[in-house]
Amino acid sequence: MEIVLKNLDKILKVVGEKINKNSFINQTLTLFVFIGLASGCTETIELELETAAKRLVVDGNVTNEQKMHFLRLSESVSFFSDSASPTVSGAQVLISDGINVERLSEAQDIPGIYYTSENFGGVPGRTYSLSVSNVDIDEDGEMEEYTSHAPLPDVSAPDSITMEFDEGWNVWKILLYARENPETEDYYMFRLFKNGTLISNTISEYSVVSDKFFDEGNANGIWVQSIDAGQESGEFEEGDVITLQMCGITEEYFDFVQAVQQENRGQYPLFSGPPANVPGNISNGALGFFSAFSVSYVSLLYHEGEDYSEK
Repeated sequence: MEIVLKNLDKILKVVGEKINKNSFINQTLTLFVFIGLASGCTETIELELETAAKRLVVDGNVTNEQKMHFLRLSESVSFFSDSASPTVSGAQVLISDGINVERLSEAQDIPGIYYTSENFGGVPGRTYSLSVSNVDIDEDGEMEEYTSHAPLPDVSAPDSITMEFDEGWNVWKILLYARENPETEDYYMFRLFKNGTLISNTISEYSVVSDKFFDEGNANGIWVQSIDAGQESGEFEEGDVITLQMCGITEEYFDFVQAVQQENRGQYPLFSGPPANVPGNISNGALGFFSAFSVSYVSLLYHEGEDYSEK
């Protein structure tokens, strides 16, 4: 019996893109199609490609750094959509710590991007509340309001970092030396800069860990980040500066980052559950996450001729 799937080309195209064109899965899908087409009779199966209701997507954070902070608002799109997420303009966006209220402005040349004043910074120990209003995502003629709350934890200052080259993984390992309070349960996020440019700039490249990897409050060469030696960022010259950003984050944001990274890696085996939206911390059914975290930095200089091989 020949099975003809309507919309099959679209399904295979989009699913292939969503799973980063994993060769094993693509080959398996191709095998299923071949088996169906090679059968004798014909039966048409129609797959209903339902479109979910649009939802607001929020991506933004507050840190303890005195600088301009940004928040992005967009709309969700169908899993099978080929278009980028539409931006959301004209919103009223407020951030408050219970004492002061910061009104964000929308960038004129980049719709959907909202920014604070240049000297805005969070205070560890306070909780930051986000309010997004004057938007009509479901287009029912009534304006909606979305809120979120994010505590801003403190973070210990790292002592130092070293780097080692791992031939097996073909990566540069960034090893952390630091101390923290062994009596509290803490969570950390790590990002990397090279010569002042952020090179771990997507959530899939963030590294998040809990302090259970610290030995009674001590990090003695813990592997916390990596640089792919096969990429341009993994090529070093004399005097290059590698900087590790150590962030104190909440357990909720730790769970969110891990869940997003799990979805990005795909589900195995092949017939595991379908991709799903990762739950965030925005009210009213919105997607995404509003986070608050403290940051601290530590750097090292790359010297040619120094032995960075794994000991």
